[in-house]
Amino acid sequence: MRKTVFIALLALWCAHTQAQDEAVEEVIVSGIMDSGEYYEMPAVTLKKQGDFLVQDVKIVNDSRASDLREKEIRESLQALAESASKQGNIQLAYGDEFLRSLDPKDKSLVFLKDGSRADTSYFNFSVKQKINQQLSAHEQEAALEKFIKSAKKVGRTELDLKGEADLSIVTPEKYRYEVIQKIAEENTRLRQAIGQSCDIQLDGISNRVKWQRSGITELVIYIPYRTQLLCKQN
Repeated sequence: MRKTVFIALLALWCAHTQAQDEAVEEVIVSGIMDSGEYYEMPAVTLKKQGDFLVQDVKIVNDSRASDLREKEIRESLQALAESASKQGNIQLAYGDEFLRSLDPKDKSLVFLKDGSRADTSYFNFSVKQKINQQLSAHEQEAALEKFIKSAKKVGRTELDLKGEADLSIVTPEKYRYEVIQKIAEENTRLRQAIGQSCDIQLDGISNRVKWQRSGITELVIYIPYRTQLLCKQN
């Protein structure tokens, strides 16, 4: 009976999260968690590789005419996009918390004026490199940096790397039932340990999947749930 109820609840959670999943494409994960964040996590977590290393880049141009600045920025982005396409594992994107694919020919792109420098325009974007589990994290970081620094720059265009590479995760909810399966296995072991004198109650299992960065390319995936033991009084 309990198993039937559990499966029914999973089906409801699936329907509840499906529409939300479609809205989340790719999420940036910045910074590596500290010990305090680690101890606030539930007991059951899932370790996974991220999907992409993401390096923020500022493209700057100080040609005198504004139309020339835009032209040279677009041509530089186009050259970078073509190099990325040839590389196969690299993509261009833009956005703050959520990433979208970058098309250098997109007329809606806005190139901002630098208030501290005359006749200067810039645009912030990201270069994404797919995680390769065959290479070390440091090798992957070095390869991404090398790709950006070797890019063709048109006219008076420069590329500035902004900080260290972040990590991204695509559609985090895809890990929901893998996490739930681990929670169910943990509760089975808990039941075997405590016997039949206590009932196990889960709170928060329908919460959204969360994640923390635990290394250069690693993530800890979890659902913020709580386990309560309801024990019978003798």
